[in-house]
Amino acid sequence: MANKQNKADFASGPELLSMETLRTRHKVPQPIYAGVCAANGWKPGRAMTETDFLRAVASFTGAPMHARQRKGV
Repeated sequence: MANKQNKADFASGPELLSMETLRTRHKVPQPIYAGVCAANGWKPGRAMTETDFLRAVASFTGAPMHARQRKGV
């Protein structure tokens, strides 16, 4: 009986997809995808939620290209 309940709990969790699938689905260019993976230390084949992937891509593309921060902006 506990097995059926555990399977139901697992099935109701967030959907995990491979990063490659998410990259294709959201048409993320290869250089940006490679940069996101390198910045986060992700290896090929990692499974994650769509929300986490999109958040990481947005964070990467919005980050400054240099180390120092500008004041007053």
